[in-house]
Amino acid sequence: MKKIIAVIKKEYKAIVKKKSFIIMTVLTPVLMGGMMFVPVMLMKMGRSEKKIAVADFAGGYIEALSARSGKRPAAEKGPMDLEGSMRRTRESEVAGLIRFLPAKTQGRAASAVVTEYEQKILKKEIDGLLLIPADVKAQRQVSYYATSISDFATNSFISSTLRTVISQQLLLEKRIDPAVVDEATRDIEVDTFKVKKEGTTRSSSGMDYIMSLFMMVILFGVLIGYGQMIMRGVLEEKNSRISEILISSARPTQIFYGKILGIGLAGLTQVALWIVLGAVLVSRFSGMVDNAILSFLTAEIGVYFVIFFILGFFIYAIPYAIVGAAVNTDQEAQQFSTAIVWMMLIPYFIGFSATQNPNSTLALVASLIPFFTPILMFMRITGATPPLWQISTSIALCLLTVWGLAWVGAKIFRVGMLMYGKKPSLGEILRWLRYK
Repeated sequence: MKKIIAVIKKEYKAIVKKKSFIIMTVLTPVLMGGMMFVPVMLMKMGRSEKKIAVADFAGGYIEALSARSGKRPAAEKGPMDLEGSMRRTRESEVAGLIRFLPAKTQGRAASAVVTEYEQKILKKEIDGLLLIPADVKAQRQVSYYATSISDFATNSFISSTLRTVISQQLLLEKRIDPAVVDEATRDIEVDTFKVKKEGTTRSSSGMDYIMSLFMMVILFGVLIGYGQMIMRGVLEEKNSRISEILISSARPTQIFYGKILGIGLAGLTQVALWIVLGAVLVSRFSGMVDNAILSFLTAEIGVYFVIFFILGFFIYAIPYAIVGAAVNTDQEAQQFSTAIVWMMLIPYFIGFSATQNPNSTLALVASLIPFFTPILMFMRITGATPPLWQISTSIALCLLTVWGLAWVGAKIFRVGMLMYGKKPSLGEILRWLRYK
């Protein structure tokens, strides 16, 4: 036991004393946050005015579109509201940047108008053409021509505006009071409240989704980072023959367990620093932070993040250590480690749907698979806390998996660290398990 503790101390100190450890402790949340929030801000900043020609064969619709466009939203003060900002970007800001221009349609066929404006679009005289056919009220279908049709906010604004106008026209044809029509077709704001055992709190669906993805990206990135660190550390010691010196003073299994635990403790220290730093920043700048973020970052979320970080670390760190011990070069290590990365990508991709539907059959079954549990079960918890038996079962299965991997890893490590010169096959690695 003393030798394992000595290895743990060695590995722990070797990591936390590096300047890179301190730098990455600060930069990792910033970089991960940037990956989530910067694209939204860039999307907002990158918008420019659009000129869209409208071929209104039905009549009256270009006036309605022009009435709702050209109005820029007023700047807001107070706490940061990312979801509100995104919603305003999709609606008000888009409306404020669109100019609808009438296209001549009298006595002309729709195909002729399209042909004319296709050339204007290509010459960048205008950004798009909106073709509204005469039977739009019955068919509910329009056509939009542009070089870029991936601006979902513009498409949504056009669709919602036309839907409202058509609804108003149908009601007015029934000779309903125009004031009643306006009241009946007003937009609706949806307030969302998250129901939890601790109590119901006002929350933001968009913010919950963004924060869940943010936490998933951090967990995913940290697990890969420390796994790669272990693999490269083991491979470096093997190639430099330092491992032979270590094995002469301690058993290979002691070195293996000590290395895993030491680096894992360093990772846990980094996570603890992030939690403390986050708590300090939230308490210091709580007045500037959206309440949805404050309601999301609970003590329960912090505890589960630590639990699933520890489980995920051992589930993925041990295979990385096995790869480092079994191969001889960086190229070979990358080939084997690719399989581990792909194994981690599966729950990462499923996690995008799990945050929106955490109790689906796919999310439930996948979150109980030990290699997927650390990411997926945590994502389900951030979306809507599953029943306790599901969380307990997933943790128990992970612990059994860690125990099995540790046994397999120690067997392979003791042989692989002293094997040089050739790339072992999978069959040869499996034979190492039978050695006594």
